Amino acid sequence: MFYLLLAVFLFLPQYLTANDEITAASYLLVEKETFQIISGRDYHAKMAPASTTKVMTAIMAIEKLPAEDMVVPDSSVHTIPASKLNLVPDKKYRAMDLVTGALVKSANDAAYALAVHIGGTENNFARMMTEKAQEIGAQNTQFRNASGLFADGQYTTSYDLALIFRYALSNETFRETSATKYFLFNKGSQNIKYKNHNRLLFCFEPTIAGKTGFTKLSRHCYVGAFEKDGKVYILSMLGSNNLWGDVILILKNLYSDLPSDREIKEARANPIVLTSYGKKKGNKQIQLTAKKKTTAKSSVALTSYKTKKTIKPAAKRKFKTHKNHKKYKITAKRY
Repeated sequence: MFYLLLAVFLFLPQYLTANDEITAASYLLVEKETFQIISGRDYHAKMAPASTTKVMTAIMAIEKLPAEDMVVPDSSVHTIPASKLNLVPDKKYRAMDLVTGALVKSANDAAYALAVHIGGTENNFARMMTEKAQEIGAQNTQFRNASGLFADGQYTTSYDLALIFRYALSNETFRETSATKYFLFNKGSQNIKYKNHNRLLFCFEPTIAGKTGFTKLSRHCYVGAFEKDGKVYILSMLGSNNLWGDVILILKNLYSDLPSDREIKEARANPIVLTSYGKKKGNKQIQLTAKKKTTAKSSVALTSYKTKKTIKPAAKRKFKTHKNHKKYKITAKRY
């Protein structure tokens, strides 16, 4: 027993130290207005941006398209890999719905559809994105697509990513959309509620907005904004093996009260089907409502879909009896 305790004592500190190391190959923490650097590592290194690319896609779409503009995806939208909204070719979608889907759900097909609608082709739109980055001051950034899916020659730096995000935050529509916690998207027969991939929106009050990203080759990427004492700070990060662990460690430069591992895990994004539609006889549609089931922990799970009849609140109704008939009680079932 003594040797077991000794082994725990000797090896536990090394384990904790390993967990306290930032795994990101590149990161930067700056004050938004002055761009004063608080902390950083190799922030001028060119690296793949993953879905943080959608920050540029979204701000360009917001600037160039009316919110109610209709976007019609081409037949190639089916070939775009996940994450996606599963857009249907030749169907009309509101431009702002696609912008929201790109930022909240990180939908690659939404980013692609916007790119083709604006640029004619995704390649042409990517050139427009690169030109915009250079106008902003992001000189070490080059885009090859609108989604951030890994592509040769597509790169940015943590420094450039922070510049791009600072620019995007100056647009109120972008700021509000990227801070959206939930997005309801209609898929014809279903309404799906998507939860923002930026978990800090749900468990860390100073969070203003942010965008996550991941591919196997890019690893985890992130850019986000946080408020403290009337100032805004931007954190950008590329090539991380421990997304939220790294973010928390970097934010320790500013905050002492940060979310626990459990709080961050509980903020994980999962799509929820809120409503589906079925057909009755005569082709009349009826809405089917999700049944809620309360567990011992008071959490709510969607378990099934059933129609409900409205029942008067009276619990019991008595009826007069006749000869040779017994008295019956009818109890209203509560839902």
